[in-house]
Parts: sequence; C-alpha cells; structure tokens
Amino acid sequence: MGAILIFVGGVVAGALCSWLITHKYYKRAAAELKDDLARQTEQLRPKNTLSDFERLVDSSPWTKRHIDMREVWVCDAENTFQIVEGEDSRDFTERWTTVYPDRSGSASPIYLKVGSAVIKELTFVSMDGRRIFVPMAEVRPGRDGGAEYFWNLNSLEVKVCHVVGSYYIYNDLEGVARRSGVTIVR
Repeated sequence: MGAILIFVGGVVAGALCSWLITHKYYKRAAAELKDDLARQTEQLRPKNTLSDFERLVDSSPWTKRHIDMREVWVCDAENTFQIVEGEDSRDFTERWTTVYPDRSGSASPIYLKVGSAVIKELTFVSMDGRRIFVPMAEVRPGRDGGAEYFWNLNSLEVKVCHVVGSYYIYNDLEGVARRSGVTIVR
C-alpha cells in the first residue's frame, strides 16, 4: 500500500511539474508570437502618410534628380517619396524679401508626393535672382505693433527647406534669416 501511495504521489508530482513547465512555455511562446506579430504588422503597414513623410525628411538622405525635365528630390530610403517644385509661380514681395540686390521675388508651390499623389502643398519663396530659395515666412504681430516674420525650425516647411533650399552666400537658413530680418523660433 505504501508503494502505491508513493507511485501515485510521484505521478501527481510529475504531472504538476509537467503542467507548470508547459504552462510557462505556452505563456512565453504566446508573448513572443504577439511581439513578432506586432513587429511584422508595423513593417507591412503602408507608409504613405504625412507623418511618414516628415519622418523620412528628418532621417533619410534625399537625391536631386531630373525627371520629365523637372527637378525632383527623391528619398533614398523610399523612392516613392518625392519633393517636386510646381511649375506655377507668382510675383511675391514682402519686406523680408526685398533686402537683397535683386529685389524681385516669386512664390512657388512645393509638392510633397507619395507615388503620384500630392499629400501636402507648401509655398516657397525665390529671392535675389533665384539664388535664395526658402519657405514662406510665417507672420505674427510684432512688439512694435507691426508684423514679425518668423520660421519655426521644427516645422515641416523648414525640414523640407533643409532638403531643397538654396541660401547663396548666407550658408544656411539662419544666415538668410539674419539678412532678411526673419526671426528663428524653436
């Protein structure tokens, strides 16, 4: 009788240990499967939103190409993301654009495209005989009651400018801002 109790106790203990090991393995495998599924879902998610575009403007190099006689900036990491200057431009003059030797300026649309779809249109300004090409400055009331022009360094417009902008002898957007009397905000 004692041997039977020992045998039954061993079977119960073995079954309990087996169940605990199997349960722990099951929980770990389920968690790993869930993590893998989430990772694969993110990898397969279509990347065609404005936030995806902004992320790529920040993190990927862009290459200037000529496509159909137009200057197009193409994202090296995802070539369906493109920045294209529109063909339509209009004369544009504001106080901050007339401080250069060539006082004429023009405003042009810049299209952010994914594939052939335009997902955002920005306005850029060409100044000083097209030697300077920067985003349209934003306007807010100034301290003296007049208008204060500014560029926000965290804006999409400025991020795109780092890809397609031209600054001539002023080296960067901050140099153009100093010359133009445009405030830089962060």
